[in-house]
Amino acid sequence: MLANSKIIVIFIVGIFSWLIHADNPITTKEFAKNTIEGLPVDSQSFSKAYMSPMIGEKQLSTPSGTKFDVSLSCPTSNAFLEVMAQTSSTGDISFLQFSRDKDVDGVIDSVKRFPKMVSGVCTTGLISCTPGTWSDCVGYKWNGKDDNLSLIETGIGNLGGCYCINQSCGDSSRSQRIISSIVTDLGTAAASALANNNPQYSISGAQTTGSIAKFYGQKLVGCGEGSATTMASYYQNPQNIESAANSYKTDANGIYQLIANSDIAKNSLTTRQFCTINRNTSDRAMRLSDIVSYSGGDGGVHSCAGDGCLELTLGRIGNDYWSGYCDIRHQKVSFYVNMPERIKRATLVSAKWDDWIRVSVNNQKLYAYPYPDWDGQTIDGKRCEWSTSWSARPNVNFTDLIKQKGRIDFKIDVQIAGSGEGYAYAQVLVDESCGLDQEWIANSCEVIDEDKNCKLKNETIDGVQTYKDYHPTGKTPIASERSISNSCDAKIKRNWWKVEREYECITNSEFDFSKGIARNAIVQTSAKKDGFNDVINGVTKVNELILPDIETQSNCTNACKVKRKKDKVSVSAQGPVTNRINEDWEILYRKCTGENQNICPNEAGEQVTTSCSCLNEFDTASTMMQSLRQAAQELICSK
Repeated sequence: MLANSKIIVIFIVGIFSWLIHADNPITTKEFAKNTIEGLPVDSQSFSKAYMSPMIGEKQLSTPSGTKFDVSLSCPTSNAFLEVMAQTSSTGDISFLQFSRDKDVDGVIDSVKRFPKMVSGVCTTGLISCTPGTWSDCVGYKWNGKDDNLSLIETGIGNLGGCYCINQSCGDSSRSQRIISSIVTDLGTAAASALANNNPQYSISGAQTTGSIAKFYGQKLVGCGEGSATTMASYYQNPQNIESAANSYKTDANGIYQLIANSDIAKNSLTTRQFCTINRNTSDRAMRLSDIVSYSGGDGGVHSCAGDGCLELTLGRIGNDYWSGYCDIRHQKVSFYVNMPERIKRATLVSAKWDDWIRVSVNNQKLYAYPYPDWDGQTIDGKRCEWSTSWSARPNVNFTDLIKQKGRIDFKIDVQIAGSGEGYAYAQVLVDESCGLDQEWIANSCEVIDEDKNCKLKNETIDGVQTYKDYHPTGKTPIASERSISNSCDAKIKRNWWKVEREYECITNSEFDFSKGIARNAIVQTSAKKDGFNDVINGVTKVNELILPDIETQSNCTNACKVKRKKDKVSVSAQGPVTNRINEDWEILYRKCTGENQNICPNEAGEQVTTSCSCLNEFDTASTMMQSLRQAAQELICSK
C-alpha cells in the first residue's frame, strides 16, 4: 500500500510539474491529450518511467519530458568505522578500539587499539594524561593519510574544541554517563580525518549504542535495514517499548524534546535571545619601576646596561665619611617588589668598605668580610684596623630571597678604625616585556539570565557545547592560554574566554487565531469566479481573478448503431442459444467520422440499424443490464 501511495504521489507531482514548466499556455483539451499520451501504458514503460528512478538507477521523467533526481528507497551503506570504548575508575578511557571496513563490503579489515589512557576528547584528536589527573598530558591528532587511520603526537594547542573527561575536572563517573557522546565525538573526528583523503568516508549516517558508535559512508550498495532491526526487537520484546520511550523523552537530541518545548506545546509565543560573555584583557608596556621600586633609606635603584637590568645601590657612596675606632655603623635601604614573577635573577655584584663589612637582606646574611661569621653587632676582641680600603665582587645569588611581593629590607653593617666607609651594589635582571594591565568581563547575558520567562537552551564555551536543547551535555572546556592583546604576545591562562548562549523567552501573548478565522470567512463568502475580497490591516481589498478561457465542447459525439452475427455461440443449460432463436446477433456502436461526423464506419457483415446521430439509449442499456443480471444465473458463455 505504501509503495502504491508513493507512485500516486509521483504521478501527481509529475503532472503538475509538467504544467508548471510548460513554455506556452495550452487549452484544457490539449493538456489532457498530452498528459495521457505521456503516461506509460505497459509494465515495461512503467518500470522505466517510475520504478528505476525510485531505486536510484535513473532520473524521474514527467510526461512532458522534464527530468530530475529522486530516491524513495534508502540507499544502502555499510559501516566503514566502528568505535568502542570503556572507562576506568579514574574516569579516563582505558580501552579504545577502532575497527575499519576499508572497502565497505561489510567485512572488518583492520582493528587498532590506542595503547594509552584517554583523558580528554577534541574535535581533531584526543589528550592522554596521567590517569585521573591533568598532568603530563600529551596531545594526539587524527591522521588519515594513505587510507591509514592513526594518531600522531602533537601539542595540545594544535587541537581544538577539547574537553576533559576524567576525575580531575569532575567526578569519575561522568565519562561513563556521557560515553555515547564521547565515542560519537571520537569517531566523528577520526572519520573527518579519513574523509580529507577519501570522500567515500564522508559521514552519511551514524548509530550509537552505549559505548559503541558506528559510522556509515557514501558507498551505496543497496538498501540497508535502517530501523527495521529496532522495530523487530520491539515486536518480539514489547516490554522494552516503555523504557525506550522514557529514554527518548530525556534525550536532548530527540524529537520529544523538540515538540515538548515548541510554542504550540507551551501554548505561548517564544522568542530566541542570543548573548555572549567575553573575557577581555588589555596590555601595558612594562617599566623597570613597575617591577621593583625604591622604598626609602640609604641607597636607590637605577637602570644598568642591557635589557631588563636594574642596579640597586645599598648604602651611601663615598670615601671616609665615617670616623671612630672600633665603631660599628649601620645603613638601611628598602625596595618594594611589585611583580616577583618577572624577576629572573638577583645578584650581589660588588662591595667597597673600610674596615669590616656585612651585607644582609631581610635579616639573612649575604656577605661578610674579613670575618665571614661576623654578626654585625659586636667586636669580640677581633682586630679592628686593617689599614686597607677593601673592594670585592662577591657575586652572591639571592634571587629566592626576593621572589615574593612586598618590601625587601637591606642592611649594611660596617666597623671602622680611624675613618672609613661601606656600601655595595646589587643587580636584578627582570622581564620587562608587555604584560596584563586590566582584565574585565563583558556580560550581555545578565539581564536575560535574570528574566524568569527565559530559559537557557544552548550554551557553548570556547567551542565546547555544554548545554544542548535545555539539558547539560556533561562536557567541560579545558583551561587555555591566549595572548593578552594583538600588540602583546604575552599569554595568560584562564578557565574560559568566551561563552555563547541561546535563550528561549516566553512572551505574555497566547496563540489567537480569531483574526485569521475571520479573514478566512470573508474570503470564502466573497469568492466568485472573477475574484474575492480580503482584509489586510483592517482594509478590505478586492482581488480579481482572470481564469483562462475554456474551450467549448459539444454536448454529444455522433455515433451510429450496428449489428452483426456472433462468431461465438452462446450456450445455456438447455443447449446452444441458436437452437432456440435461429440466429444470435450482437449490437455495436461506432463513432461517426467525417467533417460533420455523419459517416458510420460499419465493417463488412455489419448492418446499420441507427444512422449517425446524438444517441440517447439509456432506457435500452438499463433494460439490457437487468436482463443480463437475471440471465446470469442460467447462461454459460463458451468460446
